[in-house]
Amino acid sequence: MPPPSQSYPLPFTLSQSYQSTPTYTIFQARLSSSFSAFGYSSLSQDTSEIRALVHHLRTQLKKQKVVLMGHSTGCQDCLYYCTKLRDELNPNEKVNGIILQGPVSDREALIMSVDQHQLEKSITVATEMVQNDKKDHVIDLDDMPDGWKGSPVTAYRWLSLATKGGDDDFFSSDLEDDALQTIWGGLDTPVLILPSERDEWVPFSPPEVEAMIKRWAGFCKPGIASEFSGLIPGANHRVDNTEVNPQGERWLVERVGRFLETL
Repeated sequence: MPPPSQSYPLPFTLSQSYQSTPTYTIFQARLSSSFSAFGYSSLSQDTSEIRALVHHLRTQLKKQKVVLMGHSTGCQDCLYYCTKLRDELNPNEKVNGIILQGPVSDREALIMSVDQHQLEKSITVATEMVQNDKKDHVIDLDDMPDGWKGSPVTAYRWLSLATKGGDDDFFSSDLEDDALQTIWGGLDTPVLILPSERDEWVPFSPPEVEAMIKRWAGFCKPGIASEFSGLIPGANHRVDNTEVNPQGERWLVERVGRFLETL
């Protein structure tokens, strides 16, 4: 069964340069990797489920256009879907655009947030498990860094998140040009890139993140990276710090609306 949907008009009047109030149908994809299950899933599994949903939306619900909006790991899902699966998708499985809200490097977030000795130990343990054909086995919680002992994570998923070139390593600042060419240059789908200005999981200043957005967009084919991409002003990772930053939510909705109108 597909998730329930509702139609929502935009909840406020936008700036003079953007006055339209179109109606969109919003579906929340509750994947099998939701919540603590992320640790024994993969981008491949996520995107196979997204693929089934997109097919259902087009063939059963007769949706003419479908746009994926991913948050955090959902950003990796969106890019994986439109690059790794690109040549496998039939017309009813393709999407018209993707929105990346809160794209962050899990690897760099780990470096800034956990004990490095513990991190290196966990990577060594996971590597040995993969070498011993135990990539889908859960790492002993005692071998995980502090803060990661409460959720099961397989050896494969940990290496995907924590090592350079892992399957989840899309947004790290130290990726070489050839890797970025594969990720961003392989996109044929319009993309809106929206990191948060005050993302607590990003170890870089806003100007540095803006430079990364420009670098990523520079590898895209002409017309693929949206001109409306940019930092969500004052926002944290989830854009839920509305008590101190009410304008971030408004800015996000406006940019998403502008992007959707271009598709």
